[in-house]
Amino acid sequence: MPLEFLNERAALYVAGAMTVAEREAFELVLEFHEGARAEVSRLQAVGAELVLSQAPLAVEPPAPLRERILQSIGATSCPPPPDALVVTCPEGRVEWLNESFTGMCGYSLAELRGRKPGELLQGPATDRAAVARMRTALRECQPCRETLSNYAKDGSVYQVDVAITPIVDDSGAPRWFVARERRLSTH
Repeated sequence: MPLEFLNERAALYVAGAMTVAEREAFELVLEFHEGARAEVSRLQAVGAELVLSQAPLAVEPPAPLRERILQSIGATSCPPPPDALVVTCPEGRVEWLNESFTGMCGYSLAELRGRKPGELLQGPATDRAAVARMRTALRECQPCRETLSNYAKDGSVYQVDVAITPIVDDSGAPRWFVARERRLSTH
């Protein structure tokens, strides 16, 4: 994804100029894209300097931006989310995953990078109709959510709630698909 696009999105994010859906999608990008996180941090620092400086500003920052900046300054670091995250390219091949995902299924990024997750995670107990609904939604670049029976590296079967969000560029073309997965139970 072009750096210019991410920098523009970071500015909109920090300025509070995104819709709720756009914010949620960009926050997924922030989970895995170090450059986007760095740009948001840089913009927040610049904004904080502006808000907190003694010099009068020619234009007063919007109130929601000021509140977010002050909250981010006072915020303590949060623990990583418990949900497992997997990021794929538009063709569905794994590019990144977090430790929660590895903990849930046993597969590391080295084992899954460049592969489609279903190649290793799906098996006889996986609901083929749910997988077909997911594929249709992703082809249409729509978010989707399903409950699946997946297989861990050790062969055990577990139920997982999978919510996939497409991350698109300004033209609507998919750049990534981010799957947020929550383990429900084991069989």
